[in-house]
Amino acid sequence: MTETKRTPLSGLILPLAMGALVLGGYYVYWSQTAQRIQAQVAQALPALPKESIVVTGFPYRFETKITGFRVQTSTGFVFQASRFVAVASPFNLNLWALEGALEPQLKLPGGPMRPLQASDLKASLRYKDGQLARFSLTFEALQAGAADPSGLGPAPWRTGAGGIHLIADPQDASRLAFALDLKALELSALPEGPAAILGAKIDHLRLTGPISQGQTLLQSTKAWAQAQGEFTIMAAQLNWGPLSFDQGTGRMQVTPEGQWQGEIRGQGAIKPNGVAVPGLSAPIEIGIENGQARLLGFSAARVPRAYD
Repeated sequence: MTETKRTPLSGLILPLAMGALVLGGYYVYWSQTAQRIQAQVAQALPALPKESIVVTGFPYRFETKITGFRVQTSTGFVFQASRFVAVASPFNLNLWALEGALEPQLKLPGGPMRPLQASDLKASLRYKDGQLARFSLTFEALQAGAADPSGLGPAPWRTGAGGIHLIADPQDASRLAFALDLKALELSALPEGPAAILGAKIDHLRLTGPISQGQTLLQSTKAWAQAQGEFTIMAAQLNWGPLSFDQGTGRMQVTPEGQWQGEIRGQGAIKPNGVAVPGLSAPIEIGIENGQARLLGFSAARVPRAYD
């Protein structure tokens, strides 16, 4: 007869105990980290009740859900949503991605709250050593507000595909690279100025360049102005009706009184139906001073104050 070999009981208990120890340690890490995330969000949003901030997602991720989310700046910008959800991997808490925002609304200084509608909206936020390393927001379409059937209410703002990016310089984290790219931007809120001549739709707007003291700007525009921070425009492009503007360079700053000021210079051309008109190409300057943006000598838009 052959003798049946029996696995020692200790050979089973030891792996099970090790597995339980690892899982238990991971659960403790996840729970403590979730509590820390909740405390940090509550500190960043002191106006919200702490119970409106919930962190779930064990064991695969950290899912931060905020009910009654609302962010308001001192200059009157407001973003709010009845529910806001951001997620991160347990192994990379420096990278957060937007998963959803229910009933989002946006308010600009002096304007009404406008419901937001977005198509294929994606947003991510990356930190390094407690500072912003990268922020990206992209979408295929974005609309703020809804059309009033009576035609008496404020017109909605619309844009096609676009993106906004902020990237910290690896050699100098205080310096941020900024990039804005928008297509099919409707200017229904601008009944005067160049819109009356060039049309109420900008086909393409692109603006890129570094921001000195960029981390300070993220914390306080007033502190950024006091630190003499500056946005250096390296490339600006504007296709607005028959007007084509490119090779734009310039700078933007904030005055001690909280007003944006600066200029963008580039090459302009008139291109009806996309075809350049000979002899109608010349340098163009877009200036911002005393709260007004001017193009071709017309007041293009009133620029909101950077701070009050």
